[in-house]
Amino acid sequence: HRDPAGCHHSPAGRTAGLSGMTLLLHVFIAAVVAGLVHLGALFALPRTTTDDVFSTLSREVTGPGITLVPEDRIRALRFVDPNVAIGICRFDLGQGPFRVRTGLSETFLAVVFAREQSGIITSVSDRAATSGALDVVLATPDQLRRIGDLDESGEAIEEIRVESESRTGIAILKV
Repeated sequence: HRDPAGCHHSPAGRTAGLSGMTLLLHVFIAAVVAGLVHLGALFALPRTTTDDVFSTLSREVTGPGITLVPEDRIRALRFVDPNVAIGICRFDLGQGPFRVRTGLSETFLAVVFAREQSGIITSVSDRAATSGALDVVLATPDQLRRIGDLDESGEAIEEIRVESESRTGIAILKV
């Protein structure tokens, strides 16, 4: 068949174009499936790993109060500056809000709250300190509402209040 411009059209040409579209569709579907598999793996990883910050550091807690992590264990941790001191404390918000209050030092200070299988809740550094101390309160939404109801209007709040859906976890203090 000839068209007015002098081009030839054949059924074979249509088949070649169609198979190219089919190939493109298959590549697109494969890319979408691969993307979904990668997203699924990313969301599953925190729930399946035993090498996360919570699992690694919670094994160091020996009892109530703050447990100091030995220097050799700090050096063994990935992505942790070996020149910092780390203290760990468990919290259970089922027993009430959890407060970390500490004076400031010449060095860097941070408090990190972590929960099992979900990673970090939040972290607060000494830059957020007021009146020469870092004062952080971790509480459930209901506990925070009750604390807010006790606040006197016009009075400045010097503590940092952090909401947590997780009732249990660990507080990591880095100095």
